[in-house]
Amino acid sequence: MARNTLPVVVAGGGIGGLAAALALARKGFRSVVLEQAREFGEIGAGIQLAPNAWHAIDALGVRERVKRPPSSSSRCC
Repeated sequence: MARNTLPVVVAGGGIGGLAAALALARKGFRSVVLEQAREFGEIGAGIQLAPNAWHAIDALGVRERVKRPPSSSSRCC
């Protein structure tokens, strides 16, 4: 059961926003992610993650999904 009756609003559906929403959900909080883009897609050449970022990714339990090569049919969550 959710710990809050009103959802926490997360501004932005990028890496930080989605990580925040996932962490909130794992602690029992409902959230709504607001993103101005109409759809998610590749917008850059890629990202590089420092060791501390991998610790956060491990804590969220999504390491294998992050390491997987993207496919045109892949969807989040």
